Amino acid sequence: MDIRALDLNLLKPFDALMTERAVTRAAARIGLSQPAMSHALARLRGAFGDELFVRATTGMEPTARAREIAPLVSAAIEHITAALRLSAGFDPGTSTATFTAGMAEYAEIALVGPLAQAFARQAPGATLRLVPASGRGIVEQLEHGAIDVAVAHLGSLPPHIQATVLLRDPFVVVARRGHPVAGQPMSLETYAAQNHCLVSPRGTTTGALDRVLVDFGLKRRVALLVATYLAVPAALANSDLIATLPRRVAEQIAAHAAIVTTPLPIDFATSVSIAWHRRADADPAQSWFRALLSDAARDGGTAAQTGN
Repeated sequence: MDIRALDLNLLKPFDALMTERAVTRAAARIGLSQPAMSHALARLRGAFGDELFVRATTGMEPTARAREIAPLVSAAIEHITAALRLSAGFDPGTSTATFTAGMAEYAEIALVGPLAQAFARQAPGATLRLVPASGRGIVEQLEHGAIDVAVAHLGSLPPHIQATVLLRDPFVVVARRGHPVAGQPMSLETYAAQNHCLVSPRGTTTGALDRVLVDFGLKRRVALLVATYLAVPAALANSDLIATLPRRVAEQIAAHAAIVTTPLPIDFATSVSIAWHRRADADPAQSWFRALLSDAARDGGTAAQTGN
C-alpha cells in the first residue's frame, strides 16, 4: 500500500503505538480515548492487511510489516508538521513553545547570559531549556527530537545533520591574583614550566594543547585534573596552579573570583558549532532559535572583547 493513500488521521495513532507498545498508553500520548485508539488500530490493520501489532508478554509487539512502515510514517508526520508550521508562520512574542539546546559545558557558560536575555525579551511566554550534550550522543538526541540544536565542538556528522561554526574563541591563561606570572606576558617556556590545572570531563591527562607543545619540544606538568570549568576558581584560589581556558569562560570566572587572565603565548583557539536535523531547516520557529543563538555568540564575543 502507498503510504500517501493512508488517512492522515491514522498516522499519529500508528506512531504512538510504535513508541508505547500499548493501546492505553498510546491513546494517552496523543489525547485519544482507548476505544478511539482501538478503532484506529482496527482501521490500520484493514488498510495494510496485516495485524501490525500482536500481543506479547512485553506489550504490543510490532510485526515485520509494522517495522517496515514505521520510518515512512515518521517521515510523513515530520513533513506534515513542518508544512503546518511554515504555513502558520511564527511569532516569538506569542509563542508558548519549549526550545531545547543541547550544550557542551563551555558553550553553556559562554552563551547563557546573552542567550537568556534575548530569549526572555523576544519570547516572554516560551521556555528555554539547556541540557548537556557531548560526543556520539548528539546525533541520536537530534534524530529523536530530544534536542532542537546541539552547540558543542563537533566532529564528523551524518549527511542529515546540518552544522555551521558558531564561534571561535582563543585560549587564555588564568591564575589567582598575586601569582608570580599573573597578568604578566610570558614565554612559552615559562608557561610550560608552571604546574597546570586541566579541565578534563573524561579524565584524560592531556589535552589538544599538549600536542602543540610537543611540536615546540616542550611538555607541561598537569598537577590537577577537574571535571568542570566551575571547579577552576576554587582550584586556583589557594595554589600556584594555572589553567588554560577559552577566553569567554575565563572572563566569566574573572568577573566573580580573584582570578587574573593572561594571553597564551601561542595562538590556540577552540571552535564551537551549532548542529540541527535537516527536517528543521525550513521550520520558522527553529530558524528563529538558531538565529538567536548566532546573535548570542556574536554579542557574547563583543562583550568579552570590550570587558563588559
